[in-house]
Amino acid sequence: MKYSNECPFCTETRYINNRLVNLPAEEAILFENNDIYVRVDISPLCLGHVLIITNKHYLNFFELPKEIKIQVSKLKEKIKEVYKEIYNSDVLFFEHGSAQSGYAGASIDHAHLHCIPYEFDLTDTLNEKLGQAEECNILSPEKKFNNEFSYIYIESEKNGNKIYRVEKLPSQFLRREVFEKQGSQEYKWQEKCITLDSVKNSKKTIEDLKDKIFIE
Repeated sequence: MKYSNECPFCTETRYINNRLVNLPAEEAILFENNDIYVRVDISPLCLGHVLIITNKHYLNFFELPKEIKIQVSKLKEKIKEVYKEIYNSDVLFFEHGSAQSGYAGASIDHAHLHCIPYEFDLTDTLNEKLGQAEECNILSPEKKFNNEFSYIYIESEKNGNKIYRVEKLPSQFLRREVFEKQGSQEYKWQEKCITLDSVKNSKKTIEDLKDKIFIE
């Protein structure tokens, strides 16, 4: 399957890959304001997998302006509330935080934070492969991003906010780790998104979360 070379998260082109593979497009957007939007992942890691994405083309969430960080933090709290209600689950947040294009395992160089029901504890695996993490909330308004390093960010109620400073990682590094925990080697979103289980999870996530994720 051939996908577009244009950014699939920028406002003008954000539906392009969904339409190429005949997946829900406009319906996959669960919330939007001037700065951020929430959409169902085109190739969910599991039921309930959504992304928080910036409208403007930032490389990562750490570098966001203070006012957008505050909005994202509010949105995360709403997502936690909704996932507890719908999936009876905490939320695992993670990001491939590229400081330069193509780094930290990001296959799309546009800031996007993954949100999934907490089914996968990645802490031990990441400590083993990436070394010890630092405690860090990338959305803290007081934190300034040092774009000399890329990072992996992971957050959960169980393990807190952790950041791993990294150099270049394989594309879709965290996606691969999650799928390996499920006993699957088919981690690439470009191939996985058209499988029956992926399509089913996409459509069911839209159904589950429609009109439930929002901030004032």
